[in-house]
Parts: sequence; C-alpha cells; structure tokens
Amino acid sequence: MKKLLLSLTVLFATASMQTQAAPEVLPLYPEAMKKEALDSIPPFPKDELLSGKQENWTKVIYHGEVVVALYESTPALIAVNKPFPYDEFVHVLEGEVILTHIDGKAQTFKAGDSFMVPKGFLGTWDMTKHFREMVVVETKSMMEAEG
Repeated sequence: MKKLLLSLTVLFATASMQTQAAPEVLPLYPEAMKKEALDSIPPFPKDELLSGKQENWTKVIYHGEVVVALYESTPALIAVNKPFPYDEFVHVLEGEVILTHIDGKAQTFKAGDSFMVPKGFLGTWDMTKHFREMVVVETKSMMEAEG
C-alpha cells in the first residue's frame, strides 16, 4: 500500500509540475500590436541620423530564447555604418521602410510585409512615414551585441 501511495504521489506531483511549468502560447496579432502602448527611447545618434527629426518608442513583449519587441519611429533616414550585430526578423505593422544595401540595391517593405536583416548588413534604413514593426532576435546574440 505504501508503494502504491508513493507511486500515486510521484505521479500527481509530476503531472502537477508539468501543468504549472508549461508556458502559454503568446498570440502575435498584428491589429493588437498596432495598438500596444510603447515606451519612449532616445533617438539614434546624430552620426547615424541622416535626415528627419527622429522620435522612437519600443516595448519588449516576450523574452525567452528569442526577444520579440515592438518598435515605432517617426520618419527618418538612418545610416547603418557598423555591421548589423545579429540576424533580425521584421514584420512591418504600419508605414513603410526602404532598406538600401551598401552596394545600392534598395528594397521597400510595407505594412503586412516581413523580411530578415542579416547579421553584417550595411546601408541605410529609411522610414518614409510613421513606422511600426515587430522584431524577433535571438536573445543571446542581442545580449552579446549590447554587452
């Protein structure tokens, strides 16, 4: 009887731990992300801001092995003079952005579009109108770049 009670106790404890430890799915609904309140952050440094009077905001909405964040900016042209520090997945929520590679090839992305900015990218990032995006970055790479 003691073995049965011990077995049942272990079984229920294990089931309970699994239930408590399981994280919930985080929906990433574009319409909800467009309305999410963001926190103001400092503008890009003057040596990177090529045009525009830039204001921007951000908010981390998930932090695990990847970071999912929202970013918003007023129109601005930003120089990416240093190699981009990590791979970044971007989903445009509002506005448009024109990424121009250092070799001159330009690509335009509008609301609903997604793209990858590869580690090492050099060029410009032109937010031609009010812009909002969701970004996904590997946490370890981001922390190393900021460290």
